Amino acid sequence: MRRYALFVLLPLVFLAFQSPALALSGGGGSYEHPYPTDVMVGDVVVGHSPSSDWLIPGHWTHSAMVVYEENGEWYVVEAWFSGVRIITLREYMARYDEVALLRVSTSAEVKANAVAFAIAQLGKPYDFAVWTKQVHGDRYYCSELVWAAYIAGGGPDIDAHPHFSWRYLWGVAPQEIYDDDDTHVVYQHSA
Repeated sequence: MRRYALFVLLPLVFLAFQSPALALSGGGGSYEHPYPTDVMVGDVVVGHSPSSDWLIPGHWTHSAMVVYEENGEWYVVEAWFSGVRIITLREYMARYDEVALLRVSTSAEVKANAVAFAIAQLGKPYDFAVWTKQVHGDRYYCSELVWAAYIAGGGPDIDAHPHFSWRYLWGVAPQEIYDDDDTHVVYQHSA
């Protein structure tokens, strides 16, 4: 039991002394990327932060879902340390040294349902139990929110390892969404 508590508490202690923009999944917001032109509602955006490599398995360290466009600006919903929120795609991209935009192979109806589910989670707290996943939870981590939105929206399951794996345990990491056969890259850029 002590080992389990240590496994959970050490990362939390580290995070307590980090700014939210640096901890786990975000850089300082100074990266520049060309703005993608082929964006669609329901797309998944993943980002890589070198400061998170030690903690999050796989290359990609954060994920969000494109939810709407307003006045030429796209917006994404993400599970962040302050809770599930909506920010601009431009703000999201500026935090990461590398970003990719993924298209999910499914119908427009499923994408709309997934977006509606993700938006309905606004304000829910961050889920630090990243080794598990749930569709209808009271809190979410980034890739869990994106994955749950597509499951609740009618599929597909965009977790490349939907059951237990030694690398990802029972959770779903941004890398697994990137690697899944139901997603494909429509934009990728390294700063």
